[in-house]
Amino acid sequence: MTKPQKVTPRPTYRPEILAPAGGQASWAAALEAGADAVYVGLKEFSARTNAENFSLAELKGLIEESHRVGAKVYLAVNSLVKEGELAAAFKTVMAAREMEPDAFIIQDLGLAAICQKHAPQIPLHASTLTAVHNLDGLLSLANLGFSRAVLPRELNFSEISLLAQRGAVPVEVFIHGALCFSFSGLCLMSSFLGGRSALRGGCTQPCRRFYQNAGRRKNFFSLSDFMGLGFIPQLRKLPIAAFKIEGRMKGPDYVSQVVKAYKLLLDAPEEGLEEAYQDALSLLNLIPGRVAGPGFISGDPYADDLWETQSASGLKIGHLKPTGKGQGTLTLLAPLKILDRLRFSEQTDETQAYKLRKMVKDGEEVDLAETGDKVTLSIGDPESFPPETLVYKIGSGSLEKEYLASEPVKRLKAIAKNYSPPTIKGVPSALVKDRGAIATVAGRSQPLWLWVDGFDHHQETLKFKPRKIIVPLTAENAKKLSHNKKLLGPMGNLVWSLPPILFGGAQEKIRKEAQKLIEAGHRDFMIANLGQINLLNRLHQGLKIWSDHHLGVLNHLSGQVLHDLGLAGVTVSMESDQENLLKLSQSSFPGGVLMYLYGRPALFTSRYRPPSLKRGPIVSQRGEKFWSALEGDAFILQSEHRVFIGGLLKVPKPKGFVGLIVDLRREPNPAEAGRRLKKAIDQGRGSPGLSFNFKRGLQ
Repeated sequence: MTKPQKVTPRPTYRPEILAPAGGQASWAAALEAGADAVYVGLKEFSARTNAENFSLAELKGLIEESHRVGAKVYLAVNSLVKEGELAAAFKTVMAAREMEPDAFIIQDLGLAAICQKHAPQIPLHASTLTAVHNLDGLLSLANLGFSRAVLPRELNFSEISLLAQRGAVPVEVFIHGALCFSFSGLCLMSSFLGGRSALRGGCTQPCRRFYQNAGRRKNFFSLSDFMGLGFIPQLRKLPIAAFKIEGRMKGPDYVSQVVKAYKLLLDAPEEGLEEAYQDALSLLNLIPGRVAGPGFISGDPYADDLWETQSASGLKIGHLKPTGKGQGTLTLLAPLKILDRLRFSEQTDETQAYKLRKMVKDGEEVDLAETGDKVTLSIGDPESFPPETLVYKIGSGSLEKEYLASEPVKRLKAIAKNYSPPTIKGVPSALVKDRGAIATVAGRSQPLWLWVDGFDHHQETLKFKPRKIIVPLTAENAKKLSHNKKLLGPMGNLVWSLPPILFGGAQEKIRKEAQKLIEAGHRDFMIANLGQINLLNRLHQGLKIWSDHHLGVLNHLSGQVLHDLGLAGVTVSMESDQENLLKLSQSSFPGGVLMYLYGRPALFTSRYRPPSLKRGPIVSQRGEKFWSALEGDAFILQSEHRVFIGGLLKVPKPKGFVGLIVDLRREPNPAEAGRRLKKAIDQGRGSPGLSFNFKRGLQ
């Protein structure tokens, strides 16, 4: 008699398959493929502004139809919100509340406060852009009222496992899709280059571009796509709330195949995992995309083809040779169909795609061509074909057309046509203008907070007569402190700053150093991540904790939330523009307010250094020069140009203003930079840096 095969029982919980729905066709594809939930965005306040997105009327139909078939809808209102946008954000949330989405996905802490107060029945999910990546961060989210955290894509399996099993709130884990080079929520590059903020949904994909370094032209920061298929057997054993698929910019063919693949493997019995894996892999091989691998979850990203992958996403179609306006010839490396969406290798902006309007083979117009066929393509745009470029298929236009004609979309449109979103009246006065605010007088004699790498240049820094000196919290700096006490003055003049990324051993070292400083009487610390509030408060309850620019404060409500968590003050986001700063001057902050005046901020902040990057400058195709460095657990990229938001010296400040930050970290010659900057401030003229978004505006 054959002995029965032992089958390991499945856990009682099951993660949701959470699919992206950037438009109606992708939404219909997700439902048809069996997604448990979808995440969608509106035309405003979505961190994917270039997706098709939905109107409020369309959202009504989408939610009703999704709920009718048992699928949940999570609404992404995950953009940072300017001060002047609070009233509009309030109206959006109130209108959406009436439709009963299953959760709001939020990044902005001020918007989270609005949702909690005025839509408490809708759960809050913390966007991956909050950059929460450790247990302390999850605890902060729990204290803020979030019921789920979307973890960063940069975590490895061990880190995910720890957070899933011990975190204060349930977690959502990315399992498939594109990877950013910079850590989630910490990228300033797109905003720095053109005012289009990644934290507000306007990213222009600078990590996909080609750069020159050490005589080589490569896309050093363009990562391959992430495919977590091989980790599903382990992940499905963890108490994870949802398996999330990235891709609100992707078409229905992508959404359908990816949902089916992961659903197949998630629901397979233990004894059928190998067969299910092969079937799922076959499904994923049918979709257009970059080279895919296990990415960061493997814990060893250098072991696969993660780095320097093709910049354009999609299935390679062939090498095109232009023959006229909007036309070109190529020999196909894969089948192509009329209405397929195309993108080109030299085109770095992933928001741009072109529909194939006409295809000619052997002198005749055709709807379909096969691998090996030589064809002439036409998309009707004379600027669309760069010389000698690779062409990629990123989606099936004909399949999109089919889904747009499907019954779910017809029902969605019918509901939307007969629905008028509610008119929201009675916007709280504090969201329009805080008339109790008292603006400070602008001028050159404003208090300065000096941020330095260490104590080596203390004599030069003291010439600024700073109100505070900010120093990175490192063992080396703590050791050197004893030799500089007389020059630095009272202990209260020092503020110890923490880095934005802290994992495992590095976090424990920081904790020990902070403990020693607290025991010695130090009380001022500056955090760069929500989790660091708990890290410090466990050591001592009487600390003065300040937030730096990484926490994305663009409105006074965000400052209020951080104050309620125990912070003494906040730094306004350096992405802020003049218009927003003027509106902030009319609002009250309950604690101190700092603003970033000068420095060389990290534009990319990554866990890993590109393996083929050499010493020396990194130069963009437009001649912009950048330099790299390692700082603790992070690899950073900074511009050769300093930021100097000189307009801050002239604009009125909000009530609670305590100082302007002068950041001399990362300066090759801090003494010289300090002298030049002090002269510009004292004389009120000169421009030792770029004004970032101050004049051009923040999009």
